[in-house]
Amino acid sequence: MSADLIAAHGSPLWLADAGAVREAYRQVEAAFRAAWDGPVEVAYSYKTNRTTAFLRALAQEGALAEVVCEAEYLLAREVVGVPGDAIVVNGPAKPPSLLARAAADDALVIFDGADEIDRAAAAGVRRAGLRVAVPGALGATSRFGIPEDRIPAAARRCRDLGMTVEALHTHLVSTDLDAPPDTSRPLAAGVRVLWPRPPDDHVAAAAMLARLAGRLAADGIAVRALDLGGGIPAPPATGDHARAVCDAIRAAGFTGTVTVEPGRALVAGAVDLLMSVVAVKRLADGRRVVIADAGTNLLPGALWGWPAIAAVAADGATEPALVSGPLCLNTDVLHPAAALPEGIAPGDTLVATRVGAYQQVQSTQFGDVRPAVLVRDGGPWTVARRRETVAELLGSEAAEVAANSGSPRQEVP
Repeated sequence: MSADLIAAHGSPLWLADAGAVREAYRQVEAAFRAAWDGPVEVAYSYKTNRTTAFLRALAQEGALAEVVCEAEYLLAREVVGVPGDAIVVNGPAKPPSLLARAAADDALVIFDGADEIDRAAAAGVRRAGLRVAVPGALGATSRFGIPEDRIPAAARRCRDLGMTVEALHTHLVSTDLDAPPDTSRPLAAGVRVLWPRPPDDHVAAAAMLARLAGRLAADGIAVRALDLGGGIPAPPATGDHARAVCDAIRAAGFTGTVTVEPGRALVAGAVDLLMSVVAVKRLADGRRVVIADAGTNLLPGALWGWPAIAAVAADGATEPALVSGPLCLNTDVLHPAAALPEGIAPGDTLVATRVGAYQQVQSTQFGDVRPAVLVRDGGPWTVARRRETVAELLGSEAAEVAANSGSPRQEVP
Protein backbone atom coordinates (compact mmCIF):
# COMPACT_ATOMS: atom_id res chain seq x y z
CA MET A 1 0.00 0.00 0.00
CA SER A 2 2.76 2.49 0.93
CA ALA A 3 4.61 1.77 -2.32
CA ASP A 4 1.41 2.35 -4.29
CA LEU A 5 0.79 5.66 -2.55
CA ILE A 6 4.34 6.86 -3.24
CA ALA A 7 4.10 5.77 -6.87
CA ALA A 8 0.93 7.81 -7.26
CA HIS A 9 1.81 10.90 -5.24
CA GLY A 10 5.60 11.05 -4.94
CA SER A 11 8.02 10.76 -2.06
CA PRO A 12 8.18 11.98 0.66
CA LEU A 13 4.48 11.79 1.49
CA TRP A 14 2.44 12.93 4.48
CA LEU A 15 -0.37 10.63 5.71
CA ALA A 16 -2.88 12.44 7.93
CA ASP A 17 -5.67 10.48 9.63
CA ALA A 18 -8.62 12.71 10.55
CA GLY A 19 -10.48 9.73 11.97
CA ALA A 20 -7.73 9.29 14.57
CA VAL A 21 -8.04 12.97 15.48
CA ARG A 22 -11.80 12.60 15.97
CA GLU A 23 -11.29 9.62 18.27
CA ALA A 24 -8.63 11.40 20.33
CA TYR A 25 -10.93 14.41 20.71
CA ARG A 26 -13.82 12.26 21.87
CA GLN A 27 -11.65 10.56 24.47
CA VAL A 28 -10.19 13.82 25.79
CA GLU A 29 -13.63 15.43 26.03
CA ALA A 30 -15.10 12.35 27.71
CA ALA A 31 -12.26 12.26 30.25
CA PHE A 32 -12.88 15.85 31.38
CA ARG A 33 -16.67 15.50 31.34
CA ALA A 34 -16.36 12.45 33.57
CA ALA A 35 -14.07 14.33 35.95
CA TRP A 36 -15.97 17.62 36.17
CA ASP A 37 -19.58 18.21 37.26
CA GLY A 38 -19.99 21.49 35.36
CA PRO A 39 -19.54 22.60 31.75
CA VAL A 40 -16.43 21.50 29.84
CA GLU A 41 -14.94 23.14 26.74
CA VAL A 42 -12.24 21.64 24.51
CA ALA A 43 -10.51 24.14 22.21
CA TYR A 44 -8.11 22.73 19.63
CA SER A 45 -4.76 24.53 19.38
CA TYR A 46 -4.52 25.41 15.67
CA LYS A 47 -0.80 26.09 15.81
CA THR A 48 -0.07 22.40 16.42
CA ASN A 49 -1.26 21.21 13.01
CA ARG A 50 -3.31 23.19 10.49
CA THR A 51 -4.29 20.36 8.15
CA THR A 52 -7.71 21.54 6.99
CA ALA A 53 -9.31 18.11 7.29
CA PHE A 54 -8.28 18.03 10.95
CA LEU A 55 -9.72 21.48 11.60
CA ARG A 56 -13.02 20.61 9.94
CA ALA A 57 -13.29 17.26 11.72
CA LEU A 58 -12.70 18.87 15.12
CA ALA A 59 -15.24 21.62 14.45
CA GLN A 60 -17.78 18.93 13.53
CA GLU A 61 -17.03 17.19 16.83
CA GLY A 62 -17.78 20.41 18.72
CA ALA A 63 -14.29 21.71 19.45
CA LEU A 64 -13.66 25.40 19.91
CA ALA A 65 -10.76 26.95 17.96
CA GLU A 66 -7.74 28.34 19.81
CA VAL A 67 -5.72 30.59 17.49
CA VAL A 68 -2.56 32.64 17.95
CA CYS A 69 -2.35 34.70 14.75
CA GLU A 70 -4.57 36.30 12.14
CA ALA A 71 -3.97 33.56 9.56
CA GLU A 72 -5.27 30.96 12.00
CA TYR A 73 -8.23 33.19 12.83
CA LEU A 74 -9.13 33.38 9.13
CA LEU A 75 -8.76 29.62 8.79
CA ALA A 76 -11.23 29.16 11.63
CA ARG A 77 -13.78 31.71 10.46
CA GLU A 78 -13.58 31.70 6.68
CA VAL A 79 -12.37 28.20 5.80
CA VAL A 80 -13.73 25.99 8.57
CA GLY A 81 -16.73 28.18 9.46
CA VAL A 82 -16.23 28.28 13.23
CA PRO A 83 -18.60 30.82 14.84
CA GLY A 84 -16.81 33.84 16.24
CA ASP A 85 -18.01 33.16 19.77
CA ALA A 86 -16.37 29.70 19.57
CA ILE A 87 -12.88 31.13 18.95
CA VAL A 88 -10.27 31.77 21.63
CA VAL A 89 -7.66 34.33 20.52
CA ASN A 90 -4.38 33.76 22.29
CA GLY A 91 -0.70 34.55 21.79
CA PRO A 92 1.74 37.32 22.69
CA ALA A 93 1.20 39.48 19.57
CA LYS A 94 -2.27 40.65 18.55
CA PRO A 95 -2.14 43.29 15.80
CA PRO A 96 -4.96 45.83 15.50
CA SER A 97 -6.51 43.99 12.55
CA LEU A 98 -6.82 40.79 14.58
CA LEU A 99 -8.32 42.61 17.57
CA ALA A 100 -10.84 44.29 15.26
CA ARG A 101 -11.88 40.95 13.73
CA ALA A 102 -12.19 39.35 17.15
CA ALA A 103 -14.29 42.26 18.39
CA ALA A 104 -16.62 42.14 15.39
CA ASP A 105 -17.14 38.39 15.80
CA ASP A 106 -17.46 38.44 19.61
CA ALA A 107 -14.49 36.11 20.06
CA LEU A 108 -12.85 35.58 23.45
CA VAL A 109 -9.49 37.39 23.62
CA ILE A 110 -6.92 36.21 26.16
CA PHE A 111 -4.60 39.04 27.22
CA ASP A 112 -0.96 38.03 27.45
CA GLY A 113 0.07 41.35 28.95
CA ALA A 114 -1.68 44.22 30.73
CA ASP A 115 -0.69 46.60 27.93
CA GLU A 116 -3.08 44.76 25.57
CA ILE A 117 -6.14 45.66 27.63
CA ASP A 118 -6.59 49.27 26.53
CA ARG A 119 -5.81 48.48 22.87
CA ALA A 120 -8.37 45.68 22.87
CA ALA A 121 -11.04 47.83 24.48
CA ALA A 122 -10.43 50.54 21.90
CA ALA A 123 -10.90 47.92 19.15
CA GLY A 124 -14.27 46.97 20.62
CA VAL A 125 -13.37 43.67 22.31
CA ARG A 126 -16.03 42.72 24.85
CA ARG A 127 -15.04 39.20 26.00
CA ALA A 128 -11.75 39.13 27.90
CA GLY A 129 -9.52 36.52 29.47
CA LEU A 130 -6.30 36.95 31.43
CA ARG A 131 -3.32 34.66 30.97
CA VAL A 132 -1.58 34.10 34.29
CA ALA A 133 2.20 33.72 34.17
CA VAL A 134 3.65 30.47 35.49
CA PRO A 135 7.28 29.27 35.53
CA GLY A 136 8.55 27.34 32.54
CA ALA A 137 8.78 23.56 32.54
CA LEU A 138 12.35 23.69 33.85
CA GLY A 139 11.77 26.45 36.39
CA ALA A 140 12.94 29.44 34.36
CA THR A 141 10.73 32.52 34.11
CA SER A 142 8.33 32.27 31.21
CA ARG A 143 7.86 35.23 28.87
CA PHE A 144 4.11 34.58 28.67
CA GLY A 145 1.32 35.94 30.80
CA ILE A 146 0.64 38.49 33.53
CA PRO A 147 2.22 37.94 36.96
CA GLU A 148 -0.26 36.47 39.42
CA ASP A 149 -0.13 39.43 41.81
CA ARG A 150 -1.10 41.82 38.98
CA ILE A 151 -4.15 39.89 37.83
CA PRO A 152 -6.67 41.64 40.15
CA ALA A 153 -5.64 45.07 38.85
CA ALA A 154 -5.79 43.84 35.25
CA ALA A 155 -9.27 42.40 35.84
CA ARG A 156 -10.50 45.68 37.31
CA ARG A 157 -9.09 47.58 34.32
CA CYS A 158 -11.00 45.28 31.97
CA ARG A 159 -14.20 45.85 33.93
CA ASP A 160 -13.70 49.62 34.00
CA LEU A 161 -13.33 49.62 30.20
CA GLY A 162 -16.60 47.75 29.74
CA MET A 163 -15.23 44.26 29.09
CA THR A 164 -16.39 41.08 30.76
CA VAL A 165 -13.58 39.01 32.29
CA GLU A 166 -14.79 35.56 31.32
CA ALA A 167 -11.70 33.42 31.85
CA LEU A 168 -8.48 32.99 33.73
CA HIS A 169 -6.00 31.19 31.53
CA THR A 170 -2.62 29.55 31.86
CA HIS A 171 -0.58 27.28 29.66
CA LEU A 172 2.20 24.95 30.75
CA VAL A 173 4.56 25.06 27.80
CA SER A 174 5.90 21.75 26.51
CA THR A 175 8.85 23.12 24.53
CA ASP A 176 11.03 25.12 26.89
CA LEU A 177 14.54 26.31 27.65
CA ASP A 178 16.66 24.83 30.44
CA ALA A 179 17.84 28.35 31.33
CA PRO A 180 17.02 31.90 30.25
CA PRO A 181 18.57 32.74 26.87
CA ASP A 182 21.89 34.57 26.97
CA THR A 183 24.86 35.26 24.74
CA SER A 184 27.03 32.39 26.02
CA ARG A 185 25.42 29.72 23.83
CA PRO A 186 22.97 29.41 20.95
CA LEU A 187 19.28 29.12 21.72
CA ALA A 188 19.01 25.55 20.41
CA ALA A 189 21.53 24.30 22.95
CA GLY A 190 19.02 24.68 25.76
CA VAL A 191 15.80 23.54 24.08
CA ARG A 192 13.92 20.69 25.74
CA VAL A 193 10.59 19.10 24.83
CA LEU A 194 8.76 17.96 27.96
CA TRP A 195 5.41 16.47 27.00
CA PRO A 196 3.19 15.57 28.59
CA ARG A 197 3.86 17.71 31.63
CA PRO A 198 3.57 15.87 34.97
CA PRO A 199 0.06 15.91 36.48
CA ASP A 200 1.36 17.72 39.56
CA ASP A 201 2.31 20.73 37.40
CA HIS A 202 -1.22 20.98 36.02
CA VAL A 203 -2.76 20.40 39.44
CA ALA A 204 -0.77 23.29 40.91
CA ALA A 205 -1.66 25.58 38.02
CA ALA A 206 -5.36 24.65 38.19
CA ALA A 207 -5.51 25.28 41.94
CA MET A 208 -3.81 28.65 41.46
CA LEU A 209 -6.38 29.69 38.84
CA ALA A 210 -9.24 28.60 41.09
CA ARG A 211 -7.85 30.61 44.01
CA LEU A 212 -7.48 33.66 41.78
CA ALA A 213 -11.08 33.27 40.61
CA GLY A 214 -12.15 33.35 44.25
CA ARG A 215 -10.20 36.58 44.83
CA LEU A 216 -11.82 38.20 41.81
CA ALA A 217 -15.28 37.06 42.91
CA ALA A 218 -14.75 38.88 46.20
CA ASP A 219 -14.05 41.99 44.11
CA GLY A 220 -17.31 41.58 42.19
CA ILE A 221 -15.76 39.99 39.09
CA ALA A 222 -17.31 36.59 38.40
CA VAL A 223 -15.04 34.51 36.17
CA ARG A 224 -17.00 32.04 34.02
CA ALA A 225 -14.17 29.65 33.05
CA LEU A 226 -10.75 28.39 34.03
CA ASP A 227 -8.74 27.73 30.87
CA LEU A 228 -5.94 25.25 31.59
CA GLY A 229 -4.29 25.54 28.18
CA GLY A 230 -2.54 22.56 26.63
CA GLY A 231 0.22 20.13 27.55
CA ILE A 232 -2.24 17.45 28.69
CA PRO A 233 -1.43 13.82 27.88
CA ALA A 234 -2.96 11.94 24.99
CA PRO A 235 -5.53 9.19 25.61
CA PRO A 236 -5.68 6.87 27.46
CA ALA A 237 -3.61 8.77 30.05
CA THR A 238 -6.02 11.73 29.89
CA GLY A 239 -8.47 10.21 32.37
CA ASP A 240 -6.22 10.13 35.45
CA HIS A 241 -4.85 13.55 34.53
CA ALA A 242 -8.33 15.08 34.22
CA ARG A 243 -9.44 13.66 37.56
CA ALA A 244 -6.42 15.06 39.39
CA VAL A 245 -6.81 18.51 37.86
CA CYS A 246 -10.57 18.73 38.39
CA ASP A 247 -10.27 17.53 41.99
CA ALA A 248 -7.88 20.41 42.67
CA ILE A 249 -10.27 22.94 41.11
CA ARG A 250 -13.20 21.54 43.05
CA ALA A 251 -11.26 21.65 46.33
CA ALA A 252 -10.50 25.34 45.73
CA GLY A 253 -14.23 26.08 45.45
CA PHE A 254 -14.61 26.88 41.74
CA THR A 255 -17.84 25.65 40.12
CA GLY A 256 -17.84 27.15 36.62
CA THR A 257 -16.55 25.95 33.25
CA VAL A 258 -13.31 24.04 32.77
CA THR A 259 -11.61 24.67 29.42
CA VAL A 260 -8.62 22.82 27.96
CA GLU A 261 -6.67 23.55 24.77
CA PRO A 262 -5.04 20.31 23.62
CA GLY A 263 -2.82 20.20 20.57
CA ARG A 264 -0.36 17.32 20.74
CA ALA A 265 -2.85 15.16 22.61
CA LEU A 266 -5.18 15.23 19.59
CA VAL A 267 -2.88 15.15 16.56
CA ALA A 268 0.53 13.75 17.56
CA GLY A 269 -0.44 10.18 16.70
CA ALA A 270 -2.50 11.05 13.62
CA VAL A 271 0.26 11.78 11.09
CA ASP A 272 3.03 9.63 9.58
CA LEU A 273 5.64 10.62 7.00
CA LEU A 274 6.60 8.14 4.29
CA MET A 275 10.04 8.62 2.75
CA SER A 276 12.24 6.70 0.34
CA VAL A 277 15.77 5.43 0.80
CA VAL A 278 18.05 7.16 -1.71
CA ALA A 279 21.44 5.76 -0.70
CA VAL A 280 23.18 3.53 1.85
CA LYS A 281 26.84 3.87 2.79
CA ARG A 282 29.41 3.24 5.52
CA LEU A 283 31.36 5.89 7.37
CA ALA A 284 35.04 5.58 8.23
CA ASP A 285 34.11 4.51 11.75
CA GLY A 286 31.97 1.65 10.41
CA ARG A 287 28.57 3.15 11.05
CA ARG A 288 25.91 2.53 8.45
CA VAL A 289 24.18 5.59 7.05
CA VAL A 290 20.76 5.38 5.38
CA ILE A 291 20.02 8.53 3.38
CA ALA A 292 16.35 9.38 2.85
CA ASP A 293 14.60 11.96 0.71
CA ALA A 294 13.13 13.69 3.79
CA GLY A 295 15.15 15.48 6.41
CA THR A 296 14.94 18.11 9.09
CA ASN A 297 13.30 20.42 6.56
CA LEU A 298 10.16 18.28 7.00
CA LEU A 299 10.81 16.94 10.51
CA PRO A 300 12.36 19.91 12.34
CA GLY A 301 11.35 18.33 15.64
CA ALA A 302 14.25 15.90 15.18
CA LEU A 303 16.43 18.75 16.46
CA TRP A 304 14.75 18.40 19.89
CA GLY A 305 13.71 14.73 20.02
CA TRP A 306 14.28 11.71 17.79
CA PRO A 307 11.21 10.51 15.86
CA ALA A 308 10.44 6.81 15.61
CA ILE A 309 11.63 5.60 12.20
CA ALA A 310 11.11 2.13 10.78
CA ALA A 311 11.21 0.32 7.47
CA VAL A 312 7.77 -0.32 6.00
CA ALA A 313 8.91 -3.82 4.94
CA ALA A 314 11.00 -4.90 7.94
CA ASP A 315 11.90 -8.52 7.21
CA GLY A 316 14.90 -10.28 8.71
CA ALA A 317 17.59 -9.09 11.08
CA THR A 318 18.07 -5.41 11.80
CA GLU A 319 21.14 -3.28 12.35
CA PRO A 320 21.31 0.25 13.79
CA ALA A 321 21.58 2.94 11.15
CA LEU A 322 22.11 6.66 11.26
CA VAL A 323 19.22 8.03 9.22
CA SER A 324 20.03 11.28 7.46
CA GLY A 325 18.11 13.49 5.09
CA PRO A 326 18.96 14.92 1.67
CA LEU A 327 20.12 18.35 2.80
CA CYS A 328 23.74 19.45 2.41
CA LEU A 329 23.97 20.05 6.14
CA ASN A 330 25.85 17.88 8.62
CA THR A 331 23.02 18.52 11.08
CA ASP A 332 20.39 16.92 8.81
CA VAL A 333 19.97 13.82 10.97
CA LEU A 334 16.60 12.20 11.68
CA HIS A 335 17.82 9.40 13.97
CA PRO A 336 21.26 8.34 15.24
CA ALA A 337 20.55 4.60 15.45
CA ALA A 338 17.26 3.44 13.96
CA ALA A 339 16.78 -0.33 13.85
CA LEU A 340 16.56 -0.98 10.10
CA PRO A 341 16.87 -4.20 8.09
CA GLU A 342 20.40 -5.29 7.24
CA GLY A 343 19.51 -5.48 3.57
CA ILE A 344 17.79 -2.13 3.22
CA ALA A 345 18.50 -0.58 -0.16
CA PRO A 346 17.70 2.44 -2.33
CA GLY A 347 14.03 2.48 -3.25
CA ASP A 348 12.86 0.96 0.02
CA THR A 349 10.32 2.89 2.09
CA LEU A 350 10.79 4.27 5.60
CA VAL A 351 8.10 5.71 7.84
CA ALA A 352 8.41 8.28 10.62
CA THR A 353 5.43 7.62 12.87
CA ARG A 354 3.40 9.87 15.20
CA VAL A 355 4.77 13.12 13.80
CA GLY A 356 1.51 15.08 13.75
CA ALA A 357 2.44 17.76 16.29
CA TYR A 358 4.31 20.84 15.01
CA GLN A 359 6.22 19.04 12.25
CA GLN A 360 4.13 20.06 9.23
CA VAL A 361 3.48 23.60 10.42
CA GLN A 362 7.17 24.17 11.22
CA SER A 363 8.53 22.49 8.09
CA THR A 364 10.45 24.78 5.75
CA GLN A 365 10.90 25.35 2.03
CA PHE A 366 14.60 24.47 2.31
CA GLY A 367 15.45 21.64 -0.06
CA ASP A 368 13.04 20.10 -2.54
CA VAL A 369 9.40 20.96 -3.29
CA ARG A 370 6.83 20.33 -0.58
CA PRO A 371 5.34 16.80 -0.44
CA ALA A 372 1.74 15.90 -1.06
CA VAL A 373 -0.59 15.39 1.89
CA LEU A 374 -3.06 12.50 1.87
CA VAL A 375 -5.97 12.45 4.30
CA ARG A 376 -8.50 9.86 5.34
CA ASP A 377 -11.48 10.13 7.65
CA GLY A 378 -12.73 6.58 8.10
CA GLY A 379 -12.34 5.81 4.38
CA PRO A 380 -9.64 5.62 1.70
CA TRP A 381 -6.75 8.03 1.37
CA THR A 382 -7.60 11.16 -0.63
CA VAL A 383 -5.46 14.07 -1.77
CA ALA A 384 -5.63 17.03 0.60
CA ARG A 385 -2.69 18.81 -1.02
CA ARG A 386 -0.90 17.64 -4.13
CA ARG A 387 2.87 17.69 -4.47
CA GLU A 388 4.17 21.18 -5.06
CA THR A 389 5.40 22.24 -8.50
CA VAL A 390 8.44 24.38 -9.23
CA ALA A 391 6.11 27.22 -10.29
CA GLU A 392 4.44 27.04 -6.86
CA LEU A 393 7.87 26.90 -5.24
CA LEU A 394 8.64 30.21 -6.91
CA GLY A 395 5.30 31.63 -5.80
CA SER A 396 4.90 35.28 -6.78
CA GLU A 397 8.22 35.10 -8.61
CA ALA A 398 6.76 32.68 -11.17
CA ALA A 399 5.10 35.35 -13.32
CA GLU A 400 8.27 37.43 -13.35
CA VAL A 401 10.36 34.42 -14.35
CA ALA A 402 7.92 33.53 -17.14
CA ALA A 403 7.79 37.12 -18.39
CA ASN A 404 11.57 37.35 -18.58
CA SER A 405 12.30 33.84 -19.84
CA GLY A 406 14.78 34.14 -22.69
CA SER A 407 14.88 37.91 -22.36
CA PRO A 408 17.88 40.02 -21.39
CA ARG A 409 18.12 40.64 -17.65
CA GLN A 410 16.33 43.84 -16.71
CA GLU A 411 18.16 46.06 -14.27
CA VAL A 412 16.06 47.55 -11.49
CA PRO A 413 16.49 51.32 -11.37
